[in-house]
Amino acid sequence: MAKVSFPYAIDHFKSETDCTRELVQVGPKRYVFPGIYKELASQYYNFEVRPDDIFLLGFPRSGTTRCQEAIWLLNNNLDYEKAKSAVIDDRCPLLELEIQYSTLLVSENNLDDDLLHKAAPLISLPKATSPRFIKSHMPLTLLPPSLLDTTKVVYLARDPRDVAVSYYNILKLKLFKDIDFEQYWNDFRNGEIILTPIFEHIKEAWEQRNHPNLFFLTYEDMTKDLPSTLRQMSQFFGKKYTEEQIRGLCKHLSFDNFKSNKCVNGEQTLLKTYGVINDGVNSFIRRGKIGGWEDYFSDELKRNAEQWMAENLAGTDLPFVI
Repeated sequence: MAKVSFPYAIDHFKSETDCTRELVQVGPKRYVFPGIYKELASQYYNFEVRPDDIFLLGFPRSGTTRCQEAIWLLNNNLDYEKAKSAVIDDRCPLLELEIQYSTLLVSENNLDDDLLHKAAPLISLPKATSPRFIKSHMPLTLLPPSLLDTTKVVYLARDPRDVAVSYYNILKLKLFKDIDFEQYWNDFRNGEIILTPIFEHIKEAWEQRNHPNLFFLTYEDMTKDLPSTLRQMSQFFGKKYTEEQIRGLCKHLSFDNFKSNKCVNGEQTLLKTYGVINDGVNSFIRRGKIGGWEDYFSDELKRNAEQWMAENLAGTDLPFVI
């Protein structure tokens, strides 16, 4: 595949919450990335997609890890033994791994950058055998333009208010230690946090929801009716499973089982090694609750969030409740 120039402008940007890292805004939608993105943008955009790849997309903290496990198992004959012995990030790596760790581990002077680079999916995935399972938190427009026409893509969306709370609880451990939630929320709402604006991210996928290679689902639907979601996903992938097999997969994916599963709960990652996550308060798999955002929002912030939701949902039929 001939490489093409990255078509979007990248501008320098500095938010009030930025302490040591350079931030950039990308393209007309002003997506926020750490500065390292400048060096890697063209590689992501020109990443060579294979017809038998399966991609999972979604904004961070939208429940993608649980969905990741479901996708892998549905496409691997429900091989629970391998799923319990191989870390999910090895079975389904995050394409922009370097961006994630450069953001969360920016303060770690002892981070082995060379080791991280060698392990980066941009290096390992082109050599990987098919089929490949790949996750990305980047929006569709910054990924290969041939993606949807080449292979199957699942996009998982979640109520942005719940996302904001879950994202805050991860980012504050390294980046926002001295920033209260209200200040963070204002930055999140204004599109000044890594990978925001979230509504633009979601809308890009929603606009493509009728594409035959895109399966758009919400965290809320997956949580409320997991069996139905798994049946729909099976059909999307051209797989057939019995009701007994679906029930078994639901049990494997239950929140309590998932949170204690070391192959999916983040314990075997650099985030654990460098103390970004740990057992208890700072665990990677937190609560999995729908509507948990209300516990963090004052009455004033609730009204603020409702107005923001209404403004961004106007003229769309996105399935979020204000």
